[in-house]
Amino acid sequence: MLKKRIWTEELPDDDTGLEKIPQDMLKKYIIYSKEKCHPKLHQMDQDKIAKMYAALRRESMATGSVPITVRHIESIIRMAEAHARIHLREYVNTDDVNTAIRIMLESFIDTQKFSVTRSMKKTFSRYLSYKKDNNELLLFILKQLANDQMSFQRNRFGINQDSVEISEKDLADKARQIDITNLATFYDNKSIQ
Repeated sequence: MLKKRIWTEELPDDDTGLEKIPQDMLKKYIIYSKEKCHPKLHQMDQDKIAKMYAALRRESMATGSVPITVRHIESIIRMAEAHARIHLREYVNTDDVNTAIRIMLESFIDTQKFSVTRSMKKTFSRYLSYKKDNNELLLFILKQLANDQMSFQRNRFGINQDSVEISEKDLADKARQIDITNLATFYDNKSIQ
């Protein structure tokens, strides 16, 4: 059985490979998008937001968590419009709405009690995983598995370890639970080697 070793220390994130945009150019881009772009939300997208709101409201009531309010819907609409504006579009599309829903849900779920957070993450996983970098998700899962293994070692044997071994099968099983089946790009990623 193949095993990968992970260190629990923080990984550097300065190795993105993206070219930085000069600040003057960014200012001009933002000014242009504010002045020239005024995206509109379609009825279809409003229905999607309303359905998600209703489902989240039901879940909030069932789990006894902090209830969602109408302000959350308004923030989703504003974020979807802002996402469309930053892409210089005249209309809000499905991608904009899904991204706004994901951002709002991540924020809302993070404010809940720990016992409620797990349930909500599982219930709304299809929204939370939308266009999220799979490597980021897989690294989070790997860190969770490593922390669980270290806690087990500490509680069971009284050993504090700096590193643990996680089987690829365990990682693949957890990844499959969130609909990630191809781990090749994750293993090729320089930041985890």
